[in-house]
Amino acid sequence: MVKNKLAAIINLTEDNQSLRPLTNNRPIAALPFAGRYRIIDFVLSSISYAGIDSVALFIGDSGRSIYDHIRSGSEWDLQSSIGGGVFTFSQQNWKHRYRIEEEHEDYYYNHRIYLQRSHSDYVFVSGSSIISNNNLLAVTQQHVASGADITMIYKSQSAFEDRGEEDLVDEALILDEEGRFKDIVPFEEVLNDEKIHSSLGKYIISTQTLLDLIDRATAEQVYMNINELIHFYLMDYSVNTYEYTGYAANIDTIGAYYSANMEMLSRSKFTSLFHGSIPVLTKTKHGAPTYYDENSNAREVIVGTDSYIGGTVERSVLNRRVTVGEGAQVSDSIILQGTKIGENAEIRYAIIDKNTVIEPGAKIIGTPDNLIVIGKGSHINA
Repeated sequence: MVKNKLAAIINLTEDNQSLRPLTNNRPIAALPFAGRYRIIDFVLSSISYAGIDSVALFIGDSGRSIYDHIRSGSEWDLQSSIGGGVFTFSQQNWKHRYRIEEEHEDYYYNHRIYLQRSHSDYVFVSGSSIISNNNLLAVTQQHVASGADITMIYKSQSAFEDRGEEDLVDEALILDEEGRFKDIVPFEEVLNDEKIHSSLGKYIISTQTLLDLIDRATAEQVYMNINELIHFYLMDYSVNTYEYTGYAANIDTIGAYYSANMEMLSRSKFTSLFHGSIPVLTKTKHGAPTYYDENSNAREVIVGTDSYIGGTVERSVLNRRVTVGEGAQVSDSIILQGTKIGENAEIRYAIIDKNTVIEPGAKIIGTPDNLIVIGKGSHINA
């Protein structure tokens, strides 16, 4: 692909209230996933594979965790200093309130400047909370061939299957027999349909069309995130659709985050997400292999590097540098980086955020319907 032909705008300002306390100090995009990744890695990997070297990240708050993870963007070949690179625009939540209250003359100033300076023909626009592994080269090729104003990526599901990872959004797409877009309706209206089509909130649109759409929104005083803006005006443009058939999950609640991680213990779903045509890239962290004590027992687990397993771990996802003391039992849980679990402690159906200390003999017992979430840096006594 010609350099700079395709740029990208990623919105990291999704509502994260339903994921607290995990999102008290990080956006959804920075949440750890599957033992070694961050949620933002998936969209960045799709961008990298497509040869995109210019990406704008619109971040809700300070974005420190995002900056720490991405840095120069070199892991995704985004470190170019000539016309490309990672451009970050933080504190979008505060700016949103300020610009509306003060009736700021150009709410979309940063978007406009980025698009004009990207010198791109097309733009990939996406949120960050939906995990998927998209081939943007194929999507863009189909978009150009279609002649449509906007191409929307969607996923189909059977109405009769266990949706789990598939229960993506509150609205469904109506397509004709040839897969052409007709309408968007509330999810409840299609529950009896044989197939339900859900948008992934990811679009390809020409740079000029997006600039025109921004001008229209400004004139009509419509102020929202760019991916939401495209959705808002969707019915006024010609829309092409591209079906994504791989694994997808919308990380919008604690339950969704837990389920998506647990689904990675399924070989078929893990393979669908990580072993497709596009490799999933992440920040490189060097560490020693995990050590398993001779008395340990690990079954159906994902375990990051630099960990010590001295007890029993079952049906769980453990990030890097996790210690499980002798005699401790961990099952059906997510344990994030740097957590230390003392001897003979017991953890079931829980999400333990990073750098937590669980004293020997302590018990954290949740249920499938009542997960227990322990915030970052906590100290749990017996």
